[in-house]
Order: sequence, then C-alpha cells, then structure tokens
Amino acid sequence: MKESTWFEQAASCKWPRMNTDKQGFKKSSLSVFIWVYLWLNLFSLAAAPRWKIQFLYDHADSNFAIEDLECPTARHCVAAGLIDDKKGHQQGTVVVTSDAGLHWSQYDVRERPVSIFFLNDSLGWMVTDRGLWSTVEGGRAWTKLDSRKGILQAWFLDANHGYIAGLKNLVQETTDGGKTWAKLDVSNQAASPTDAPSLTYDIIAFQGKHGIVAGAADGPSSDSSLSKPEASTKGKITVLETLDGGKKWTSGVIPIVGELAQLKLSNKGFVVSLILYSDPKYPVSSAVFKTPLGSPDGRVIFAERDRAATDIALLNDGGAMLVTIEPPGNSTQVPIPGKLKILKSANLKVWEEMEVDYRAVAQRALIAAPDEQHMWVATDTGAILTLTE
Repeated sequence: MKESTWFEQAASCKWPRMNTDKQGFKKSSLSVFIWVYLWLNLFSLAAAPRWKIQFLYDHADSNFAIEDLECPTARHCVAAGLIDDKKGHQQGTVVVTSDAGLHWSQYDVRERPVSIFFLNDSLGWMVTDRGLWSTVEGGRAWTKLDSRKGILQAWFLDANHGYIAGLKNLVQETTDGGKTWAKLDVSNQAASPTDAPSLTYDIIAFQGKHGIVAGAADGPSSDSSLSKPEASTKGKITVLETLDGGKKWTSGVIPIVGELAQLKLSNKGFVVSLILYSDPKYPVSSAVFKTPLGSPDGRVIFAERDRAATDIALLNDGGAMLVTIEPPGNSTQVPIPGKLKILKSANLKVWEEMEVDYRAVAQRALIAAPDEQHMWVATDTGAILTLTE
C-alpha cells in the first residue's frame, strides 16, 4: 500500500533534470528521495486522526472534575461534574453541546452529579449525591424525581422502564419513568461474596435485552455521601443477569482479582471488563479482559505498566477505543494528573496510540462513542476532547 502511494505521488512530481555526472546523479537522486520521504510522512501525519480539546474549563482558582459523559448521538453530548475552588465552594455543573461540540453551554445544577444516562438528545437522567433527576431538554434543565442518598447508577431501556443501583444492596426497577421504584427480587436472593453486611452495586450494562448489574461488598468505612466507597475485599463480585430485558433475573458470585471498574457488553457476543489494581506492588494498575458470553475464561487484551486505563468504548465495527493515563516516573499508579493517552484497536489484540492534544492531563478520563466517526473524551481536569481528521 505504501509503495502504491509512493509511486502515485512520485508520478506527479516535477523531477529535477537528470545530470549525467555520476556524482551529481547520486546527489540529485538522494535529495529527491529525501524530499519525497519527508513529504509523504508529513502528509500522513497531517491526515491522521487526532484528539483535540473542544471544551476546557480554564480557571486558576477552581477545577471542574467531570464525573460522567454521555453522547447519545453524533451531535449531542452532556458532561456532568463538580466545580470546586480554593475557598472550598462547590457547584454541581453540566455542560451541553447540540452541534457536535462546536459550542458548549454551561449550566449549574443544585446537587453534586454522580452519573448520567441518556436515551436520546432530549431525554435523560442524572444521579446526584442526594437523589435522581430527569431532563426532557437535553440536560439544560432538570426536574427532581427522587430524594435520597446512595444511588450510584441509572439505566433506562425506554422512557418508562429503567433501573437504579447503589449502596446497601440497592437495585430497583421502575416502569413509570422513575416516579416510583420497586426492589428487584433477585437482589434479595443474591449472596454476598463475604461476611460484609451489604453490597454496593455500581455497574449497570445492557446490550439489547441482555443486562448485567454488578457489585462488591461494602467496605467497613463506606460513606453514603461518597460517589463510590472503597470495597472491603477484592476477591469476588456479585452479578445479577437478565437475558429478556428484565423479565427474569439470575444471580451468582464470581471470583476476581482487583476491582471491577467498567463492564461493557458487545453486540459481537462477548463482555469486556476493566479491572483496577490499587496495590503499587502489582506490575500494572489496570487490565482489560475479553470474555466470550457463556464462557468463564477471559483473556487479557490490554495491560501495560506505563498506561493506566480508566475507560473503554466498544465500536460497532468490532474495534475499541481505550482511554489511559501515563503515570509519573516508574509508578504504576496515578496520584497526580498525568498525560492523557488514547489507544485504538481494530481487533482488540493490537493497540495503536493516537495523537492527543498535549494540554490534556488527568487522573481519570471517560469516553463516549455514539459511532465510529464521532467520539468524545472528558477528563477530571475539565477538558473535553473530540476526534478530528
């Protein structure tokens, strides 16, 4: 492919007049070769997709820590998080775009956002530290549905049917858009992986009618005001699973080394999970696994010492995008913001690093990919990047 491109470009070039002198011919040929080589490399670099900052909260006295990012379509994105300043003031904040990121609008919200979920450009839900909110205006205005602490995640299959999960064994279902909630029966039957008094369910994932809710045992010092408490054990997780859109659920306990941070169901018949390792003695701080549905055996598809993975997006063409942070020095952990590194793979085997705006640093970053051509990444340092040609 490179040879074809080389000849196509070379054929259109205006070559210098050939010198019959051997020494002159060598110099001329060498200069032409170097010129073509440099031109082709510069052309490929210019044409390569790169991640560019579209929105940046740039204030010296405060920081915008984005907690979640949702892009239900290629034109509409919503990011939610908390702005805190040096004086200790905190303000829940949402930023919204309806033109693929050309313009972003910032809105204050009354409570601290924990997570968000959108069905389309207008209809969405926001979990906060004190309840659940809904919007029919794409995130520009919110109405409170439920006042309580401890919710961590929400997921809706349609405008009426949805689920919430959180602290103290919380797994509930609604069929009226969140006005009323009923405890999921299977959560009462689910076994705790340890002798801990309760479970924290912090993951909900669906692919069509196939859904999974996952959680781990609460730590002894878990605080319901926190977005996600520390798990007391890293050995097992409880999994609730449905294959028919929630009509029937089953439960089970599976062993795990590390902390389950992300779980994505693919339309290709497998599950991708992101596992975090907080022990600095561990050789890596994160690993991504691919597990075929119906099989207990998974394989590592990404684990690198100098790349701490924080989120992954599965693409409809079978590929994936992985968001990582470069740890400082020889550490595997990220105690301070590090350089944002984004990798792509067409087959979930070989990963290729992409060009990222040099200003992008973070301790944690999230990715939303409504399709293969439109993707966004948000950081806990107030930046939102998009993939550009």
